[in-house]
Amino acid sequence: MYQIDIEDLQYSYPTSKGDVLKGINLKVEKGEFLSVMGPTGAGKSTLCLTLNGIIPHSLNGDLRGKVRVTGMDVSEHSIPELTQKVGMVFQEPESQLFCMTIEEEIAFGSENLGVDPKEIRERVDWALDVIRMREYKDRSPFKLSGGQKQRVAIAAALAMMPEILVLDEPTSGLDPIGKMEVFSVIHDLKREHNMTIVIVEHESEEIARVSDRVIILNEGKIILEGSPRDILSKVDILKNAKLCSPQVCEVADILNKKMKTSFSFLTLEEAEKSIKKLGTRLPEAKKTSKLKAKKTSFSYINQENSPHSMVLTKNLFYVYEGTDVEVLKNINLGINEGEFVAIIGQNGAGKTTLVKHFNGALKPTRGDVLIEGTKTKEKTIAELSRKVGYIYQNPDHQIFCPTVEEEIAFGPKNLGLSKDVIEQRTEEAIKLIGLEEIRKTPPSVLGLGERRKVSLASIMSMEPPVLILDEPTTGVDWKTSIDLMEAVKKLHEKGHTIIMITHSMRIVAQYAKRIVVLCKGEVLLDASTREVFSQTEKLKTTFLAPPQITQLGQSLSTLGIPRDILSSEEFCDKFFSIRSNNKNKKIKV
Repeated sequence: MYQIDIEDLQYSYPTSKGDVLKGINLKVEKGEFLSVMGPTGAGKSTLCLTLNGIIPHSLNGDLRGKVRVTGMDVSEHSIPELTQKVGMVFQEPESQLFCMTIEEEIAFGSENLGVDPKEIRERVDWALDVIRMREYKDRSPFKLSGGQKQRVAIAAALAMMPEILVLDEPTSGLDPIGKMEVFSVIHDLKREHNMTIVIVEHESEEIARVSDRVIILNEGKIILEGSPRDILSKVDILKNAKLCSPQVCEVADILNKKMKTSFSFLTLEEAEKSIKKLGTRLPEAKKTSKLKAKKTSFSYINQENSPHSMVLTKNLFYVYEGTDVEVLKNINLGINEGEFVAIIGQNGAGKTTLVKHFNGALKPTRGDVLIEGTKTKEKTIAELSRKVGYIYQNPDHQIFCPTVEEEIAFGPKNLGLSKDVIEQRTEEAIKLIGLEEIRKTPPSVLGLGERRKVSLASIMSMEPPVLILDEPTTGVDWKTSIDLMEAVKKLHEKGHTIIMITHSMRIVAQYAKRIVVLCKGEVLLDASTREVFSQTEKLKTTFLAPPQITQLGQSLSTLGIPRDILSSEEFCDKFFSIRSNNKNKKIKV
């Protein structure tokens, strides 16, 4: 008997015009690790909701076909019955957190299953260690960062030790090392307890490392199915499906096309081993292994009186009300007009707390924050909104108008602009983000990716000099992420100052010119993107890692590959340059 057995599944929501799932046939064996990939709106989350009975019992709609989990037909068994077998981590952690402390949240599911109290204690302690939050166990989940909430939701599901664990993009808000840790723990559960895992993910590099099988869902149908190597090596097909392969797979694809080889890299180790065998060296290659990050010329120390300074923090400290924890500690930071800065760091490092000072949502406990020379303490949020636009981590926190068009026009109206200017800005934002076809649609019925686009357009229409993006690409497919970032890039090219928080090091490498790394409320590194990503050991101390392609370049630095490579194309260009200059200089490595 299969743990999951789906036959000709078709489903439509009560409000949808057609089927969201269209003839899904899928069988999953006990102990299998199945990864589900697909573009935004492909039906991935809907498929997950059929596995624990939320569909059809809670969301209703029209379900046809059969879905069986551990032999139980989901249409014939209640949600409480099914949740004893199927654990679920939802895409948005806030939807499943409700206890007063983290410890209580993690224990809740096991308590309801009647697990022995001693074993519950052991499970809670283990889960707290897994998510690196033992020191926060008595804190309310609602006072956590988005990434920390996600960790708690994962821990709560893990502690229940279900037969089947279903995770809907569980690591989208986690720092890079945290993603690796969660995947490793889930893989260990599979191996040690023969747990069946179904995970929806866009993190192709982690999928490559731990999955037994991958399916690609698109427009409600399974369009590809096979081993991670078979699926992830199809670079062009995945691009057409709005997805991305691991960067080492992209390198193999480029090398194969240009050299007529048959490389098939799935991991860093495979790529490093195969490329080293080619044994080429660039004698004049500059050694970058000792490259040290330097303070950029945009730092507060050098720019205190700069006429170009847009954002300036002076000895900034912040303590949340009712606590004695300094979330920000003596932050001195200067961001000049026209910069594109990424602020990165582990979950809970203080990133969102810092940028909320820039739009006045938070006021310094000590020190000052200045926007174009004016202290934020002296201005209201409404006044600062003319200078600083903020796109929240959760788009639902700032979307409330009846239609997309009205949502985008709302900001300019509040600025008191003329009707003609409001219409002009609204139209420009709609076209720039690509929302023409849904301009009359209520935002509430849109998918997450489209809601993110609406929230971006609603701020863009106000044309603030400074634009802050808090995790703009979380939970959306690669193509949507690039579409969003390309729109932001156009604003940057027009002179806007961009400040971005993200856990996607690949997005950082592709768009940001400067990186500020926060660690426990302090600035650890502040330098150009290339310089920061060269500091691998320092990044590890704050649970960060450079993009996969940068790591590959660093592992092959003895061949002359620079340690600060930022893209697959750049890596291959350098590789071919090395071969071209050394056709007759092959050496042993």
